[in-house]
Amino acid sequence: MSGLGGQQRRVLQQAQLPWDRAVKDPRDARGRRHGHLGLLGLVVAAFAVGKKGLKQAGQLAGDVGARTRKRLGLPQAVAGSTLWRLLEKQSAQGLSQTGRAQVQQELEDPRTARLPFPMGVVSLDGKSLWTTHQGEVKGLESVANDEAGRELWSLGALRAVLTSVVAAPCLDMEFVSAKEGESPAFRQLFPRVVQAYGEHFGVATADAGLTAAPNAALVRQLGKHYCFGLKANQPTLHAYAVQTLAAKQCPARARTQERAHGRTVVRELWTHALKEDEVDFPGARMLLLVRQQHWDDDDTFEEEYRYFVTSLDTTLFTFKQLLRLVRVHWGIENRHHWTLDMVLGEDERQPCRPTRTALEVVAWLRVLAFNLLSFFRARLPLEGRHLVEWARACELLRDSLVHGRRQETLLTAA
Repeated sequence: MSGLGGQQRRVLQQAQLPWDRAVKDPRDARGRRHGHLGLLGLVVAAFAVGKKGLKQAGQLAGDVGARTRKRLGLPQAVAGSTLWRLLEKQSAQGLSQTGRAQVQQELEDPRTARLPFPMGVVSLDGKSLWTTHQGEVKGLESVANDEAGRELWSLGALRAVLTSVVAAPCLDMEFVSAKEGESPAFRQLFPRVVQAYGEHFGVATADAGLTAAPNAALVRQLGKHYCFGLKANQPTLHAYAVQTLAAKQCPARARTQERAHGRTVVRELWTHALKEDEVDFPGARMLLLVRQQHWDDDDTFEEEYRYFVTSLDTTLFTFKQLLRLVRVHWGIENRHHWTLDMVLGEDERQPCRPTRTALEVVAWLRVLAFNLLSFFRARLPLEGRHLVEWARACELLRDSLVHGRRQETLLTAA
């Protein structure tokens, strides 16, 4: 019992969100039956344990033990419609500051596991948020109807994730409306990330969609390094990388091989060190080629080549670390985006929100939930050499929150 009690205390510490003072209650002064931050905290807790709808979130309040509920300020019982009305009016102000305080609290903890890199890594990538609200939503982009014939409305969100930390927490977001692009959003988001978390990372990684000379110049001006993907959106540099690295006849600089999901995966790295002014791209020191090969058990074979430009050189990262850096960037898809979609239900467009502000609020609450769940999962005992599966982590987190009631029942019986 003492071990589980200790785990519950740690969970309660993580689940006590450091709400910023700017998070204001939008409800009228009369008829406030439930505490404002308790309702928001309930939505975050529900998302973190895999509840995807507001009705399910209300039901979770009835499952949580009295001591846990009091500690977290959660309501005893609440209808999903109450949560809907709150989120429809809630402002996003203060939620980014709350997320920042949440992550900073965890990064200061010496138990927070980090990957063995010479410096921390922030990965930036875009993700879409959806609503099925019938009717135009100002500031959102209309996209093709879904399988049910409903018109969908999309809002982009460029996210910064600290992928050099095992939990891969989301640090910040910049929302991108229909007439905006991710590359300009990068120049809004990245300085904020450096100001808030600059001591925790030294390298920024991004896919080819964010590869642009102004973005590279900004990263270097702020004292950080970059590793950006290269595709045809940078035709001159991409063509030069293909030509130069294709001429390499030497063995790969680094190589990894592993078994994963019924397939053998081999990754190999080739590099080309750049001389000063060899290419017209701010701070570029090296071109990278990563060849990835897959062999399935049924003998199916796949091969792909990916190119990168970086301001790093081998005095900062070894060849092996450069290969791992590329793979760590892909973790923003595998650890962050996938988890939000498949575990926390972000891509299911539920709960549907009829305004851009409400969609932003729900996105921030899901980020708070992801960070809570991911830091919790990163501290659980390993299953073999791997972290526990996300679904199992959700179950254990829910058990830790609900356990207060079971503990009280045992104490009463004794």
